[in-house]
Amino acid sequence: MDAISDRVFTETTSTETSNDDPSLLTVILDVSPAGWYRIRDQTSIDELAKSLLVFMNAHLSLNNSNQVAFIASTPQKSKFLFPNPEIDYDEIRTSSSSSGSASNQHQKTPTLVSKDMYRQFRVVDEAVLEELNVVFDEIANGIQDINNNSTLSGALSMALTYTNRMLTLDQSISTTTASAINSTTSMGAGSGSGNTATNSSTSNPSNSITSMKSRILIVTANDEDDVKYIPVMNSIFAAQKMRTSIDIAKLGFEDSSYLQQAADATNGIYFHVHDPRGIVQTLTSAFFIEPSIRPFIILPTNSNVNYRASCFVTGKSVDIGFVCSVCLCIMSKIPPSGKCPACESVFDEKIIAQLSKGPSVLSKKKRKIDTNGAAK
Repeated sequence: MDAISDRVFTETTSTETSNDDPSLLTVILDVSPAGWYRIRDQTSIDELAKSLLVFMNAHLSLNNSNQVAFIASTPQKSKFLFPNPEIDYDEIRTSSSSSGSASNQHQKTPTLVSKDMYRQFRVVDEAVLEELNVVFDEIANGIQDINNNSTLSGALSMALTYTNRMLTLDQSISTTTASAINSTTSMGAGSGSGNTATNSSTSNPSNSITSMKSRILIVTANDEDDVKYIPVMNSIFAAQKMRTSIDIAKLGFEDSSYLQQAADATNGIYFHVHDPRGIVQTLTSAFFIEPSIRPFIILPTNSNVNYRASCFVTGKSVDIGFVCSVCLCIMSKIPPSGKCPACESVFDEKIIAQLSKGPSVLSKKKRKIDTNGAAK
């Protein structure tokens, strides 16, 4: 936590009142085998999964209305581990509360889960661990073709889609609640005394309505900067519109420039965990703070954000390249077709000829020397 030692304490004033609104936490775990193999001497993915479950349970314990989601990003696909649409969690809660059939139905319960655990914790832990073991078995048995492509951008899109659905559902519930409050208060307003207090509550019904907050946490150990630039930028713009912060817990030895941009653009936290053996302490300190109260907390900052873009043709990051004047497409080289790969605008042949010219070295004029040895 040395990154927060140089911060200066400043007094800030807040115009918003503190609230206890429910929050949605979506965790994305990148399980690419290559990245975890490099840090096999420091930690294992099993230990990290247990630390993430502790972090998610702590989030659920803050408010009984808090929600969590868990997505695994494999080299082949992205998959929801929790909630799983194919599983009815109400039946799990009912069967876990029963005494007779619970022992028969939960014989495969991991040792991490105990009988004295809070019901919501148990449902989340069992679902995540069982689905994560299935993902590991698929990778180990070769069911999923291991390649160098990253599906982290797809997992981020899935997280934003689920977040948007939860926020829309919460908004519909809030609207229904507001209409019920308005109808109740309007009925009470016409009956005798208490009209002043009733009218005040009717004029501002939003004070009794809660709205769900959301944030995304990405945990990855992949040192290869192979994240697709265009889907990531689209996800960043969507997260900005939804006011969803994207936090990054980067393990491994190298930083990820695209994930740095995602955290910086969405007012999230980017933290490079050099020693993952104490990852649970890092999660509960650096990433546990809700975005609404982060202006009052000293958090780790990342001032060296790499804003390099990615080439639309090769997919690699570029420092110097060409930009389309129509759609601002970035290219490290001009396509042979002479068209923009994004908007298919035809480039001017004269401009292409000028840009294709190599660097030329101007020859210096030789100085004439007279018979006396003096230069003219």
